[in-house]
Amino acid sequence: MRNLRCINMKSETCFGKRSRQPLSQYFYEDEAQNAAEYLKKNYHQDLAPYECNKCGFWHLSPKTRITPSKKCTRCTAGDGTYKETYRTKKEANTRANIISGEQGVDLKVYKCRYGDGWHLTKQFWC
Repeated sequence: MRNLRCINMKSETCFGKRSRQPLSQYFYEDEAQNAAEYLKKNYHQDLAPYECNKCGFWHLSPKTRITPSKKCTRCTAGDGTYKETYRTKKEANTRANIISGEQGVDLKVYKCRYGDGWHLTKQFWC
């Protein structure tokens, strides 16, 4: 079993959306989970670990911002990249609201035509 002591390393590639400060990064999920539990106990912060698609390390995020997604293997965005797929309509709406609040972009949620979950789009249909 690994020694689960938490060494607070800061990311060179990932930064907080609001603070613009480097995020703490963890090599393993259990290290990140231990840090989340410590922060909840001592600072009343309700955080959850997530594996970063950008750097591959684990970071912490407020639980209210967690919207698990995966790349759809069939649907692409206007720029040709694969779309993110959200498990539920609620999670997709949560992500759309977060993006709207942070970037000012209005997004619509729609069901993947292949039944693989829910996507976001900038296009609106009548």
